[in-house]
Amino acid sequence: MFQHLVMMKLNDRVDAHFFSRVQQYVQRVKNECDGVLLYHFGENISDRSQGFTHATSSSFIDPEAHDRYQVSPAHVAMKAFMTEYIEQVVVYDGVVAE
Repeated sequence: MFQHLVMMKLNDRVDAHFFSRVQQYVQRVKNECDGVLLYHFGENISDRSQGFTHATSSSFIDPEAHDRYQVSPAHVAMKAFMTEYIEQVVVYDGVVAE
């Protein structure tokens, strides 16, 4: 299994429309991307978050499924929409031993 985590510091331009639209993209990724086991966008409730307020967490059947997701129309559109609202990101990618 392949894990992909994106921690985000969002700017002050985010609003209810932003979060609604992101959830639409989440559903689109789930519907359109082959090999997705888990795909979630949510608030980071950790008190050790260092300002990273939200994250996208995802699991894929293998690294190749993650590679396909990265170039999928659903992910490309989501990333293009979210970019202007994100101040900083930190990404983790890794293979989880079974």
